Amino acid sequence: MVQTRKSYGTPSNYIPTSNKRRSLDSSSRLYPDLTEQISNARTEKTSEQQDENDFTDADLSFSSSHGSEESDVSCNEVNEKWKYWTVIGIVFIAIVVGALIKGSKVTTNESYESYIKSVRSVIKNEFPTISKENRDLLRLIGQKIYLEPENHAPLVVLVGGTPAKQIAEAVNRAVQDAKSDEHTTAGKSSIRVESDTDRAELHANLQEILGPALISQSSPRTAVILDVDLLKWDAVLVLHAFSDHGKYPVPKTILFLTVSSQQDSTMDIANTSCDEKMVQFLTKRWIENGGSSDNIPPIIARISYFLCV
Repeated sequence: MVQTRKSYGTPSNYIPTSNKRRSLDSSSRLYPDLTEQISNARTEKTSEQQDENDFTDADLSFSSSHGSEESDVSCNEVNEKWKYWTVIGIVFIAIVVGALIKGSKVTTNESYESYIKSVRSVIKNEFPTISKENRDLLRLIGQKIYLEPENHAPLVVLVGGTPAKQIAEAVNRAVQDAKSDEHTTAGKSSIRVESDTDRAELHANLQEILGPALISQSSPRTAVILDVDLLKWDAVLVLHAFSDHGKYPVPKTILFLTVSSQQDSTMDIANTSCDEKMVQFLTKRWIENGGSSDNIPPIIARISYFLCV
C-alpha cells in the first residue's frame, strides 16, 4: 500500500516585539517663550535624555530580539523532533506493509507453483498425449486463479472429449491441493447430472460443495459438474447464477463443466473448432430440454475457457 507522507509545514515562530518610542519633539515643550539660555539648557538636557532613551530602547530591542531568537531555536528543535519521529513512523509502516505484501505474494506464488507441479504430474502420468494448446490453457487457468488475487469473478471451464470427466476432476484436485487456506472441497464428490436433476437440487448441491462466501475470501472455491448437457432448462439457470460476473453468491468460484462423451456425429463438422462444436452441441441439447435459441447464448457467454481432450 502506498503510504502518503504528511506534510508538516514549519509554523511561524516569530514573536513580534515592538516598543513605542516616547515622543521627544521639541514642539511639545510647555514654555516656548523662555530665554535663550534656558532654551539652550533645556535643549542640552533634552538631547542628553534623548541619548539615554535611545540607549535604553536599543538595549530593550536587542534583549527582545535575543529572546525571540532563543524561542525560535527552541521551537525549531521541537519541530525537528516531530519531523524525525514522523519519518521513522512512515518508514516503519512502509516496512510492515511491504513485508505483508511480500508475504502474500510469496504465498500466492507458492500456490501457483504447487498447482503447476500437480498439473504436470497429472499430464505425465494420465494424459501424456494432451496437446500443447491444452497445456498452455491449463497454465493460463492457474495464472488467473493464483496470480490475480484481486479478481473475484467466477471462472468457468468447459471440458469436452472422451476423458473429459477424468481430466476435469484431476485439475480440480490440483487446484484444491495448491490452496493455502483450510477450506477444501477435494474430498467432496463431483456433481453428476441426471436427466431428472432439478433446479433446487443442483443449487443445493453446488452451494454445499462451494461452501459459504466469506468477506475475506481470497482462495478459490471449486466444483465439478458432469454432463451439463443433460440439464433441464430451469436447472441450467443455476449455472447462470453461480457464474454471473455481476452478482455471484461465492467469490472466486471455479466451475469445471463436462459434456457427455456421446456427442452426435452431426457435430463433427469439418473446419470447426472444438469450442464451436461444444457450443453447438450444448445449444442443441438445451433447446431439446426446454431452452430457446434466444436465452441460451447468455449462459454460453459465461464460459471462460474450452478444454478439448
